[in-house]
Order: sequence, then structure tokens, then C-alpha cells
Amino acid sequence: MPELPEVETVRRGLLATVLGRRVESVEVLSRQSLAAPRRAFQDLLVGHRLAAVARRGKVLIIDLDSDAHLWVHLMMTGQLVVTEHGRTLFAGGHPSRSMLAPMPNMTTRVSFRLSGGRSLFFNDGRRFGRIKLLSTAELGAGPFLARLGPEPLGDSFTLAGFRSQLQRHRRAPIKPVILDQSVVAGIGNIYADESLHLARLHPRRPAGSLSSAESRRLHEAIRTAIACAIEHGGTSFADYVNAARGQVGYLEQARVFRREGQPCPVCGTPIERIRVAGRSSNICPHCQRAP
Repeated sequence: MPELPEVETVRRGLLATVLGRRVESVEVLSRQSLAAPRRAFQDLLVGHRLAAVARRGKVLIIDLDSDAHLWVHLMMTGQLVVTEHGRTLFAGGHPSRSMLAPMPNMTTRVSFRLSGGRSLFFNDGRRFGRIKLLSTAELGAGPFLARLGPEPLGDSFTLAGFRSQLQRHRRAPIKPVILDQSVVAGIGNIYADESLHLARLHPRRPAGSLSSAESRRLHEAIRTAIACAIEHGGTSFADYVNAARGQVGYLEQARVFRREGQPCPVCGTPIERIRVAGRSSNICPHCQRAP
């Protein structure tokens, strides 16, 4: 599932390619991908412009120039592809070759024809992704967004608040705590591993065992890892396309992700893969001492 940096990369790609475009028609090819009545969805979208593209955690929110918002969760295999007269301008999401195939294709679930000859396609091979059309009141009151914790690069992600959450979950291993979206929004398996390595903390350490210095180190590491990943367009593969500069590559900067058996960039010890709370985790056994 794409994490915050990948979804932020998609958001920026949409800003560069569809912002301000008017929706001329909507075709729903899979009712399963749409959490709204098909007719109401089409009627409320057509004729309106895409006024803003925001992100909250791992979810995209596209504001229309009305009291309506498109809520898009890519989940495991979702993709958003923008074309102009058939030419791909931007493709982001799950890195499968279907995003660069002619649009629409067999994985296309919803397509939006926009003004100026552009189109936006929502593809989803496994149909886990969802699109909702919400009013402003529904968006604010929705339980999914309401339970999300602070954005890791936002002002609300304070050290004091973070330490309070660590104590609240003091007996739990630190990795599942930072994966909890109510603690901090947008972090998944990749950036949890990257942050913990940067902070020199073993993922099995109980959250409440961290000292003040270690809590500060992890707080800073989370912000650093996320900022670095956004700068490099997220963790990418061959078919992930960034509208600004082509293929992207945080993978080349990764400290431990997908580096099992390779030397730690800090001490040279081979990276190991272990399981923590049912999740695969990559660590340096020297830099991240077991509790």
C-alpha cells in the first residue's frame, strides 16, 4: 500500500496536470470501486472544476468548486493516470505496467473526461481502492479522517504529543505504535523501518522504554525519513512516473528497506529481516540492538 510520500507524489502530479479542469463526463466501469450511487456521483461531478488537491495521511482529497469532495484511497493496487489526447502526462500509484498501457484498460474502474482534452483514470487491479463523493460536512465528520493522528511534517506533530502517545502505548513494541495511524498519519512498513534505523532503535523495544533522548531521536527521524522520501518521489519501481521529472527513486536512498544481506550504510553489518507484530521488518543488528 502506498504510504505518505507516495500519495504526496501523486497529489503533486495531479496538481500539475488536472487542477482547474472542468469535469465534462464520468464513466463508472466498476460499481465496486465507488462508495456512492452511480447516478448521483455523475450528476454532482459533471460541470464542476477540480479546485484543489489535498492529502490527509494516505488518502487523497480532491475539492470541487461546490460543496463536494472526492475522497480517493488507492489501497494496494490503485493507480491514478492523467492523459492528454491519449498521451500519458502522469501516472502514480501501484507500480504495475497497466498504468502505462493505453487508457482505459482492463483495470480501469472510473474515468473522468476533463476540459482541454485531458482525462483522469482510476485503475485498480484488485478492486480494493475506493472513491467516495462527500459533502464538506460529511468529510469533516467521517470516522476515517477523524481518527487520524498528526501529519509527520506538520506543526501538530510535536515532541510532547509524540511522547504522550508512546507512554499511552508503553507496553507495545515501538514499530506497531508508529504504524498506528492515530499516533501519526501516513507511516507504513517502509518508513517505519527507515525511521527506526535512523533513530538506532530496535522495532521490538517497548514504546514506554524509550528515554527522552531516544523519543526525540525517533521524532526527528520520522520527520527526516518522510521529508527525504517526498523529495525523491517516494519508494518507486520502474513504472512509477512523476510528472515533474520522470521516474523517481527513493529506493536508491533507502537505509534498510529491501536491503536484506546488504551492508548497513552506517556500520557495514549485513541487514537482517525479522518479524515484529506480524510484519516483516528490516534492521541492522549492530545499530539497532535487540531489547
